[in-house]
Amino acid sequence: MLARVAVFLGICFSVLLAQIIFVQWLTIEDIRPDFILVLVLIAGRVKGRLFGQMVGFFMGLIIDAIGVGSYLGLSAFAKTVAGFAAGYLKGRKWRLNFYVHALFNFLVIVLHFSIFYFINFAGSELSIEYIFVRYILPSSFYTLVIFLIVDRLLSLEE
Repeated sequence: MLARVAVFLGICFSVLLAQIIFVQWLTIEDIRPDFILVLVLIAGRVKGRLFGQMVGFFMGLIIDAIGVGSYLGLSAFAKTVAGFAAGYLKGRKWRLNFYVHALFNFLVIVLHFSIFYFINFAGSELSIEYIFVRYILPSSFYTLVIFLIVDRLLSLEE
């Protein structure tokens, strides 16, 4: 049990370092993938809603605290919601069509980025349509591609 916790904390630390260090080289026109969100989605799908929420909250809070996020608690809130929603897929991956699985994860990612960007740009002159097309959709597609690659590489049995 203690070894599993240590391994998971090591994975969390590695993903956090990857988010901080490597994402700057993967940025395309201010659009960047969210490795932490990929971890939250996988944790929620493998261990369930409660675990996905906890991972999302603590990893989001760490991201906000070290200054990668914008408002303190915004990433934690968005990732908590995403972890909870991803938990609905626990035990269902192999029973779902690949496209349905990818669509559900895409909708969870869109929900996450919608919460993040709409709150982040609240009070700005940007329209909702512009924020959605310029930031939410590209970030969601980019993160979905990373998620599908990682998901395929892991091929976790449930």
